This record gives sequence, structure tokens and C-alpha cells, in this order.
Amino acid sequence: MTSRRGTLIEDGARELRRVHGYRVQVIPPGLNKNQPPAHLVAERDSGEKRFIRIRKFSHLPSTVDMVMQKCGIDLSQFRKHIARHIGEAGYHYEIWIYSLTYGFRCFEVMRDSIREIPKRSLYRSVASHSGGAA
Repeated sequence: MTSRRGTLIEDGARELRRVHGYRVQVIPPGLNKNQPPAHLVAERDSGEKRFIRIRKFSHLPSTVDMVMQKCGIDLSQFRKHIARHIGEAGYHYEIWIYSLTYGFRCFEVMRDSIREIPKRSLYRSVASHSGGAA
């Protein structure tokens, strides 16, 4: 993401992952065909790795159907990477949709489906780290 707003959105996503104990790496622009189309890669010492693609759709509802319709190229690239790394249990592929109204809505991409990641799982440890105030 290159715009100022895009950079602020990316910073917010990085901070959410850091609060949850991840080391976050920003992937520079440009597509490496051996890697999924991620803006961020978040890793934990346990080997868990999350590839996160961030999209901004201010005027569209963030649903599984919308992700399937508007993020088709990202989905196919994620699924190619999933197929090549089928034995990597700790890999997760996520598309994070940002809107001014709703903030982040996150979706996990799997081999043959997409599911929304509940917001409470994204923000739960923020409250535990801050004594209950998120």
C-alpha cells in the first residue's frame, strides 16, 4: 500500500499483530511468484506464520461473497501457495478488508473455502494486555 492512508492502515494491522505476540515483516511492493500476495508476514516463535493481504473497500459490505468477487486474483495466488505448502500446518492466509465505518474485517483463505475471522479473536488479547480497556 503506497498512499498515506494505505500506510496508516498497514501500520494499524501491524500493531494488531504485534500486540498478539507476532514479529511482523512488511513485504515490499512487487510480486514474487514464489510468495503469496501478502502485504505483511506475521510470525511467532512457534513457527506459526500469517500471510496478510490488506484491501480497502469503503462502500462495500465486507462479506465472504464480496471477498470472493473482488479479491479473486489474491485468492487464486494464496491457493497456489497453499497447494505448494500443503504440509505446513502453521501457515495461515488472510485477507483483511478495511473500511472507515467498520475498521478491519478479516477473512481466512483455505484450500476450498473462506471464513470470516471473528473480531473478538483479533482484539481479545489487546484487552488482556491493557487490563481490560481495548
